[in-house]
Amino acid sequence: MARKNHIVRMAESKKLTKGATVCIVVPSLKQFEKLKDARVVLNSFGIENEVCIVAAHWAPKKTLRFITELESKRVEVIIAAADGSAHLPGMIASLTTIPVIGVPLDGTSLQGMDSLLSIVQMPRGVPVATMAINSGHNAGVFACQILSLKYPQLKEKLNQHKEMLENQVESEDLQFSKK
Repeated sequence: MARKNHIVRMAESKKLTKGATVCIVVPSLKQFEKLKDARVVLNSFGIENEVCIVAAHWAPKKTLRFITELESKRVEVIIAAADGSAHLPGMIASLTTIPVIGVPLDGTSLQGMDSLLSIVQMPRGVPVATMAINSGHNAGVFACQILSLKYPQLKEKLNQHKEMLENQVESEDLQFSKK
């Protein structure tokens, strides 16, 4: 049984936050397909979120407008993904104080290593919390962890999630040891 499907489930109507708390930013709908697990995680934890299509190289003017509007949209965490040179997460981080989680995507012949190195090698003073290649799931969980500092009820849901992971490992070990 894949662990990525084991997350604490909450009713969609029981949102823990009000407004667009997390913004998932990708350069195209095609790339969002690789990041949709982030949205699944956020929804399951009751975190308001939105997806925005923004491209640092293909639409730099739109990207600058988007970054300017972030504060007024009540965005508290940004999950930004890109492939190739992957400048989008860093560009956003350079122009806002909102925490940015970068997700490198596999979209070139280098299988995501180019985007991983681009995102993880941000210059001093412009941090981007970098996840593994195509790791939308972990980006969603990490966004929840950041928000749990402000929303105590989210911290409890995260504790339940971690307990469930622990129980899953114990259960699998028990199943294996019986064979």
